[in-house]
Order: sequence, then C-alpha cells, then structure tokens
Amino acid sequence: MSDFPASVDIFCKVIDHYGDAGVCWRLARQMAVDDGKKVRLFIDDVETLRRIVPEPDKRVEIVRWGRDLVYGGAADLVIEAFACDLPDQVLEVMGRQPEAPVWVDLEYLTAEEWPLSCHAVPSVHPSTGLKKTLFFPGFDVKTGGLIRENDLIARRNVFQGDVTVQNQWRLDHKLPEIDKNCLDLSLFSYKTAPIEAFFKEISGLERPVRVFYPVPDGFGVEKRGNLTIYRIPFVKQEDYDYLLWTCDANFVRGEDSFVRAQYAGRPMIWNIYVQEDEAHFTKLDAFLTLYRAAFSQESREGLAKCFEVWNQRGQDLEGVWLDFLKSLPELDAGAKEWADRLCSETSLTERLYAFCREIKS
Repeated sequence: MSDFPASVDIFCKVIDHYGDAGVCWRLARQMAVDDGKKVRLFIDDVETLRRIVPEPDKRVEIVRWGRDLVYGGAADLVIEAFACDLPDQVLEVMGRQPEAPVWVDLEYLTAEEWPLSCHAVPSVHPSTGLKKTLFFPGFDVKTGGLIRENDLIARRNVFQGDVTVQNQWRLDHKLPEIDKNCLDLSLFSYKTAPIEAFFKEISGLERPVRVFYPVPDGFGVEKRGNLTIYRIPFVKQEDYDYLLWTCDANFVRGEDSFVRAQYAGRPMIWNIYVQEDEAHFTKLDAFLTLYRAAFSQESREGLAKCFEVWNQRGQDLEGVWLDFLKSLPELDAGAKEWADRLCSETSLTERLYAFCREIKS
C-alpha cells in the first residue's frame, strides 16, 4: 500500500473566482507531476481556471463538471473541495464499487483551534453508507498541513539569490529591473481593501515605491509622487510565485496567494475574504496570533495594525503604511523565520496520503 492512492479525483465548484480554482489546480498538478498519481480535476468553471492556467499540464485530466457529467468509475481517493457536494450520480458510482474509495472533504484553510477537533473525523452518508472525512489544511501539526511542491523552496532560493535571473523574469513580464533605491510591492486584493488610501499615503515616502498591481483589464503605468503603479495583466499561476519572490513585500488575498506569500519569505499583508457577522475577523486574529510570534516584539504591534487597516477593521491610522515600509528590513527576518517553520513540516499531500494508507491498512 506504499503507493496508495494511485488515482485521485478532485471536484471543484468555483465560488471565490480564482481562489477555489487556484487551490484545486495546484493540488491536482502536484499530485500528478510530483507524485505520479493519475489525477482528474472535475471543475464547473473551466474558463476561470484558464485565466490563471492558460496551458494546463496534460498530466492532469480536466473534466467540465456540468449537468451532462458522466462518471464511469471512481479513483482511489475522491476529494470534495470546500464542501461542494458531489452529484448523486458520483455517489451512486462510488457506492457500487467493490471497494469504496477514500472520500475526503477538503475544507478551507484556517488557523482557528476548532478544526483540530474535526480534522480527520469521518461521517456516514445517510443514503449510500459511504464514509466522508473532513480534512482541514492548517498550520498546526495536528491538521492537514499546507500544499507545497517538492522543489518549491529550492527554486525560490535559486531565484531570489540571482538578480540576473530575476531581471530576466521581469523583462519577460514587462516589469522594471531591480533598483536598490526602490521598494517593490505586489498587490492582489479584494475591492474591500482601502487601496486608494494606501496609494495616497505611500506616494509621500521619500524612497521611490513601485507597486505591481495585477488587474483584469490590461497594462498601464501611473505616477503619483514617489509612487509608480504598474497595472499588469494577471500572470499565470506558475509565474505568481516569481512575482512574490522578486518583491520586497506582498499584499495578497484569499487562500492560495496567501499561502504562497508566506512561502516567499517576504513580509506580507493579507486581505481576508469578508464573511457574514464578521466571522472573518476571528480567522484573521487566529492567524495573526501565530504569524506575529515569528517577528520581533518591537515590530509585532505595527504589523498587526497593518493587517487591521487593510481589512477595514476600525479607522485608518495615519502613518501606518509609511511605518510598515520603513520597517521592511526588520520584518524580513521574521518573514523568513515563519517560512522556514512552515517548510520544516510535512506538506498537505504527504499527510493526505498517510491518512489514506491508514484507512486502508
């Protein structure tokens, strides 16, 4: 059973536009390319996936999940991403197979403590009798871990250690070369973030700032005082890591870019997806409790203020962004320490495979 599961089916409904598709594709590709699994990705919005993955790796079979879906047989492992509810036909096929597949509900990432009591806990489907198990990604060793390709950190270290390579990547993507006199930031956020207030404040920094801002509607350059805004097309998912790696700090959103920014080992600010009854602030606080611990005592309070202001919690604090940019050299050490801690743990796929083998043993 050392190579179990040999095949994987991943079902994805795109709700958070790029986030759901991004996480599922990253997982599918890693399982197929790094681990040699036979992987099918069933997704209801192929067009959104194509926006971030224009040329999908052919080692992953992409299946459009529509009303006309015909499901002939289940893989060893069936992943229901983010409680997307599998179609009745899929459940029927799974229930008829001589040996039932391992069925996992891969949930959203959170640093909260409550998933620890739910992670890897099975439940029985009322009509089929199949067991479905909740699987929570997370930062704790008792959770499902985080998606991380086998060669990710090695590639990051090579890229960040070679200015020539970085400049060639920037040239290929119509971005200016590295300038030690400038601060370079990437910006990917929801509309809820106070972007204009942020631009207004950092335009007054004495040191030049360049913001690389992926937007759906093309390319343009705007100058505001010492701030230059580069509105750029969305980069391919495989290139997004390099954008994060070549910047001094990164503003990210959702789940996928949030995790990738942490692996970058650079200071980052997270724009969390807004939920009803402000439940997202509980998730934000839980993450900050863990994340801040990697930073010096002197920098923790300022970092927390940045997270709160960016997520419209309370009133904007004058000078918070100028202080953030001025403290980037100090914050850089904490970001690297946090990234090293994450990379010292086993990845989500490793924990998922171990769970599957335990069930089948």
